[in-house]
Amino acid sequence: MSSSAFPMPTAQLVALYMQCIFYGIDLITVAYGLRVLLWTRDGHFKGRTRITWIMVGTTIAMFTIATLEVALGLVHNLQAFIYYAGPGGPTVVFEDLSSWLNIVHTSDYVIQTFIGDGIMVYRCYVVYDRNWKVVLLPVLLWLTETVCGCVGVSIEATLHTSATLNEARLVPYITTILSLTLAMTTMTTGLIVYRIMQVNNSVASHDITRVGGNLRLTRVVRILVESGLMYTTSVVVFFGTFLASNNAQYGVSEVVVQLIPISFTLILIRADQAAANETSTLQQTSTTIHWNSGPVRLPVHAGVDGKASDRTRVAGSGTAISGSDAYMMDDMGPGSDGWHLELDSVV
Repeated sequence: MSSSAFPMPTAQLVALYMQCIFYGIDLITVAYGLRVLLWTRDGHFKGRTRITWIMVGTTIAMFTIATLEVALGLVHNLQAFIYYAGPGGPTVVFEDLSSWLNIVHTSDYVIQTFIGDGIMVYRCYVVYDRNWKVVLLPVLLWLTETVCGCVGVSIEATLHTSATLNEARLVPYITTILSLTLAMTTMTTGLIVYRIMQVNNSVASHDITRVGGNLRLTRVVRILVESGLMYTTSVVVFFGTFLASNNAQYGVSEVVVQLIPISFTLILIRADQAAANETSTLQQTSTTIHWNSGPVRLPVHAGVDGKASDRTRVAGSGTAISGSDAYMMDDMGPGSDGWHLELDSVV
């Protein structure tokens, strides 16, 4: 569909409608996500020491930006269709890129992606036991896309002309932002999935899968991939509409701002649901898997001589797990330190 077939006023009305739909989803998922972060499943407040305040602050910040974006969309449409009575009609208001409304719109997108992509890098960092070398390239991509976003906002603020996002001086920066976002999110998601599958293979190789199958960490992978794909797909669609110079890009970009907190909180919600299912299923087994506030690890128990042993023996089997097989996946979800999976041997 060409821009002439989808004029700017129509695109902006559709954009407001689309973001309101996703904002409703945002309201529900963020409320549920905060419940997971702040309260236990039986309804008790977790207490200040057990709450991951970084996750709480991130959730509130992203939701605040999403709320501001909806409010700005309403104000922008009111100004264009109700308050402006000059020549050119609503199109003049929407295509004034240097107006404070358009500048804040763009700033919201840059800030929201900065927070969302930063969380993905952070998760990758903690999954690899805080090894900064692993996330060096993703961090560089993340910072570069943020700098390009800031430069793009600066250029937009100084254009003082009637134009769309496809204005020649903005195209290189927006193209760079979207390209780096896709590269960074794909890379970090792939690294996280690879690390978790390493843990899964290590556990399976030591015959621990008999307590219920090796699907536990695979389930974690599925949660991450599905949530990541939702965000990545929206960026791909935005990129496509932008390259096609289609006014549908405005609606899609508004949806991206709403989808970032949705995909983030969905990980918390599904992790909590998985934890509840795991607890219910594994209560009858001799080996219990707890989703609690400790890291993903294969614990080290004392040896016969009372000294620390570097091997853990699975109850009822001759399999021993070495301490070198310990893996951590901190700060990934709703616990005081994130998602946590602990395998305890019950003798």
